[in-house]
Amino acid sequence: MNRSTIFWVVGMMSAALLGLIGFQWYWIDSVIRANEERFKKDVIEALHTVSDKLERQEALYAFNQTWVYNKPFGQSRPLRLRQIDPNNPQTLAFSDTVRSDQMGFNIIFDFQATTSGGYMELVTESQVHEVRPKNNNQKPEKELELLEERMEKATKKSEMVVQVIENVLSPERSITARFNPAQLDSLLSNEFNERGIDIAFDYGVISPMRQRFELINNQQSKTDLEKSELKASLFPNDLVGDQNWLVVDFPNKQQFLLRKIWLTMASSGLLVLVIVGSFGYSIHTILRQKKLSEMKNDFINNMTHELKTPIATISLACEALSDKEIKQMEGMRERYLKMIGEENSRLGEQVERVLQMAAIDRKDIELKEEELNLKELVDRAVDKTSLQVESKNGTIKVIDNAEDTTIQGDRTHLVNILTNLLDNANKYSEESPDITIRVYNRGKTINVSVQDRGIGMTREAISHIFQKFYRVPTGNVHNVKGFGLGLAYVKNMVELHHGTIQVSSEPGNGSKFTITLPLKNG
Repeated sequence: MNRSTIFWVVGMMSAALLGLIGFQWYWIDSVIRANEERFKKDVIEALHTVSDKLERQEALYAFNQTWVYNKPFGQSRPLRLRQIDPNNPQTLAFSDTVRSDQMGFNIIFDFQATTSGGYMELVTESQVHEVRPKNNNQKPEKELELLEERMEKATKKSEMVVQVIENVLSPERSITARFNPAQLDSLLSNEFNERGIDIAFDYGVISPMRQRFELINNQQSKTDLEKSELKASLFPNDLVGDQNWLVVDFPNKQQFLLRKIWLTMASSGLLVLVIVGSFGYSIHTILRQKKLSEMKNDFINNMTHELKTPIATISLACEALSDKEIKQMEGMRERYLKMIGEENSRLGEQVERVLQMAAIDRKDIELKEEELNLKELVDRAVDKTSLQVESKNGTIKVIDNAEDTTIQGDRTHLVNILTNLLDNANKYSEESPDITIRVYNRGKTINVSVQDRGIGMTREAISHIFQKFYRVPTGNVHNVKGFGLGLAYVKNMVELHHGTIQVSSEPGNGSKFTITLPLKNG
């Protein structure tokens, strides 16, 4: 997969992910808005219900204060106001007749209300008329007295009814005297609870004309109540007087709404996190596979280069030995045979490294542990690499400060570990390698550090050097020989010996590798 294809795939996946997150965000926002609208609708409906109940209660109060009207003259009818002057819509009138043929008289109500400038002028009248039957026979004097007595009572009753109508349509009491604040609190709580709104609330009665609160249950919520949109008209059917608003505010409204939809939001958020995580993992895998592919290609190129050199040398040596003139020259045969042996050993070492890493990956490697002197292993590794270092006019210095150097481990692999570190120190030193080996005890462990003054490494390179096939960039990919397997092998083998390896390096100041292994008696 080339770079442009990877960018295209990542771009398409990113666009799809952003689109999905956008749709999720829009859906969550729609759910929140819908809940807010439903909450507002329920609260306004509850306020109108409370206002209606208070108004009905006041009507009953007016009747109770005047008289208990039990409809003695048949069934009562609703009060219907009408305009009597089309040019003056502020004047309303009511006229009705309560008829009682059994009692022998009718009660006529005449009522007129004119509103102007916030005041009401009432003109009321009630009349009681005797109803004369068609067969108007002369009644006894006793019956006439009884009829007059009843007509007098009906007249008083009609006057009381008119007074009740006047009290209902034009109340003279203040707004706070028209209801009980405790009852208002109870009504609001009941209405809110019936609609599932079971959170604390503040309320008040505000007069816009007077620009003040006539009633407020919590002075600290005054500012919030003034800004609240949750309000309803109180006593909306008053013909005169100032308009008053019943307003409420919910301090914990947002928490209440979030509690309603927390499961929806949590599931949506979890889904987004899963998608983002899967996307991130996919991108990471793609980039990692791309990097591994590049590292493997680099490994194949280096391996080809490393194997071709000894093969070509062996091939040339064999051709030389087949030449008759070379055979006759003294010492040439032995020289070419030695060259073939050296190159063959070099080939074997390269192949062995690859096979060792394959065995480590399969976890199919067994250590031949024995009691060893680490100082002797260091000396052996120095002997194997000293010729290469000396060929570049370099030096290897060993500083032994350890009192106890006895460890348990595999001789071959431990020598290979030290040889790899010395080989790297030599290869990444541009001129005259200066390598220092320190051996010292720390607690129940023994440490071996290999320090050079070579080109050093960046922090990014340090974080990758123990990965298979990774090679520190040095410009020309073939100017430093190797497969990129050496340090990966070192780390795995040190861990198999229950040890650790640490690196410290700065570009231009060289590198220092420190191996820590447990002592046999540790």
